[in-house]
Amino acid sequence: MSHNYFIRNLLNIKDKNIIFEENFCVEEKINGVKSKVFHGILTYQPKACYVCGHVFDHQIIKHGFKTSIIKMPSVSGFNAYLKLKKQRYYCKHCESTFTLTTDVVAKNCFISNNTKAAIALHAREKISEKDIAQTHNVSHSTVNRIINSFYNYFKPNFYYLPKHLCFDEFKSVKSAAGAMSFIFCDSKTGKIVDIVEDRRLHVLREYFLQYSKKARDSVKTVVIDIYSPYISLIKDVFPNARIIIDKFHIHQLFSRALNKTRIKVMNRHKKNYNQLKKYWRLILKDESKVDYIHFRYHRSFKKQIREKDIIHYLIDLDLYCKIKVQSFAKKKCRELHFINK
Repeated sequence: MSHNYFIRNLLNIKDKNIIFEENFCVEEKINGVKSKVFHGILTYQPKACYVCGHVFDHQIIKHGFKTSIIKMPSVSGFNAYLKLKKQRYYCKHCESTFTLTTDVVAKNCFISNNTKAAIALHAREKISEKDIAQTHNVSHSTVNRIINSFYNYFKPNFYYLPKHLCFDEFKSVKSAAGAMSFIFCDSKTGKIVDIVEDRRLHVLREYFLQYSKKARDSVKTVVIDIYSPYISLIKDVFPNARIIIDKFHIHQLFSRALNKTRIKVMNRHKKNYNQLKKYWRLILKDESKVDYIHFRYHRSFKKQIREKDIIHYLIDLDLYCKIKVQSFAKKKCRELHFINK
């Protein structure tokens, strides 16, 4: 294989029209920094004139070269550049000149597409734009512009929404307008649809109203935690959607209520304080995992006793709290049922 193949492979260049000179790599100082500079030539016969579209014939002749210095990804820790001599042509038909193009770099740009991709991949890490700029030897504004340009590839389609959605929030960055940012995804595939900087109600309502009415009407279910603005939002924006509270937050709601009630009973019944404190996990234990059969010695009770008997004993200590917990559970169930009416 020729040295052109290996150099293209080293620089991850797919364009076979780029060939390299014998002394293809030299060390030069660019902007005061020692860098590796690769010298290449881009030449091929175009199908037609880039200006007027005239089919290539004897009226289109070679017209020298135009040299571009293209920023490439780093090589062996050195900043790397491709000094590319692009073939120019003169079209006698329209009396204009044009320069050959390549997929290594965009038109009128001097940062290679590979460098842009490397910057975008680096942006996934928890690192500032300034540090990314220093790593890739580009300006901070260039990093910001490249990141924003890649966002356009993932810009949501405002004429389509999945039938089943999941809403949630997360702590993003300090510069975010609200305390938390908002994320939503397709609940069937788990694919993220979009991320909104602010989770406040007026911001989310304004965002979702960008979607067409047909897209919003097609949403059948939305899974949320128990966050009241989401409930108001869904009723306003997704009229046909059924609200589903995820089971984690339902379990969390009841376990917190039960713990609060247990602490109140502890403070009121000093005699059973240690028992209520020690067996708090047992009170919250899944009913299917409770031992109904085996007797074991428990020092707090000073006898052989089943887990089922311990739970009943602790719950029956305070009849008022037992009724209060039951009424709380019924109330929350009614509220959750009312949400979907």
